[in-house]
Amino acid sequence: MQLNTLARLLYSPRLLLSTWQPGSLASVQCSGLHITTSLNVAGTTPVKPKRPMNAYIRYAQGIRSSLVSANPKASPTEISKLAAVKWQSLDQASKTKYEEEFKREQAVWLQKNAKYLSQLTDAQKEEIKLERQQRNEVKIKRDQKRLLKELGRPKRPMNGYLRFCIQNKPAVGLSKEENKLQMKNLGVQWRRLTDAEKEPFNKQAEADMKRYQEEMKQWEDRMLSSENVEAIRKKNVLLPPSPASSMAKKGGIPAIEKQKKPTSTTTARP
Repeated sequence: MQLNTLARLLYSPRLLLSTWQPGSLASVQCSGLHITTSLNVAGTTPVKPKRPMNAYIRYAQGIRSSLVSANPKASPTEISKLAAVKWQSLDQASKTKYEEEFKREQAVWLQKNAKYLSQLTDAQKEEIKLERQQRNEVKIKRDQKRLLKELGRPKRPMNGYLRFCIQNKPAVGLSKEENKLQMKNLGVQWRRLTDAEKEPFNKQAEADMKRYQEEMKQWEDRMLSSENVEAIRKKNVLLPPSPASSMAKKGGIPAIEKQKKPTSTTTARP
C-alpha cells in the first residue's frame, strides 16, 4: 500500500508546481525539491501551506526521472519498488542529509500552518473538519476492502443482467462516453427480452448465488476460528452469522452482533 501511495506522489503534479490564485499576490519559497505557496492578501481566503515531503519521498522524487529513463517499460508501482530498494541501500550520511532538509522545511511549515489556522473562520474550520472526516471514511473503506481481499472473502457473483451484458458487449477499447452509450443500449435490449429469454441468465445467477452464500458461511466460520471477527462485523457482510458464532463465543471469541432491522412504520401483529 505504501508503494502505491508513493507511486501516486511521484507522478502528482502538485509535488512539482504550486497552486496559483489568479489576481492574488503570491510569494513562492523554494527549498530543495519542494515548492510552497503562501498568500497574504487582505480579504481573501487563506491558502493552506503545503506540508513538506519526508526524507524518503524527497529522495524518491529526486531519482524518479533517472529510474524512468533506465526502465521505460516499468509501471509507477515498479518504479516505486526500485526507489525503495535504492533507499534501503543508501548510506546513512546521505539519508541524514535528506532528513535534515525535511526537518528544516517542517519547522518553517509549522510556523506557516499555525498562522494559517489562526486566520480561519469558525465556518472554514468546520468545513475542513468535515473534509478530513470524509477522507478518513474513504481510507477506512479502502483499507477494509484490501483486508477482505487478503482474507480471501468470496466475491459476490453477477446477476442475470450483468451476465447478459458480458455476453453481448462486443465492442472493446471504447472511450468513456462510447462505453456509457453501449451500456445504455444493452439496458434497452435487456428490458425488451421476454422472461423466457432472460431465464438462462437468471438461472445461472441464482445457482452462483447459492454457491456464494455457502462459501460465505464457510468463510465466516474460518474468520471466527482465526479471530478475524472484525472482518465480518462490517455492514457490507450480507449474511447473518452462522451457528459457529455461538461456538466461538464459548471459546472466548466475541460473537457477531446482529444488525438491527429498519424500524417499520406498520404496526406489528400480536
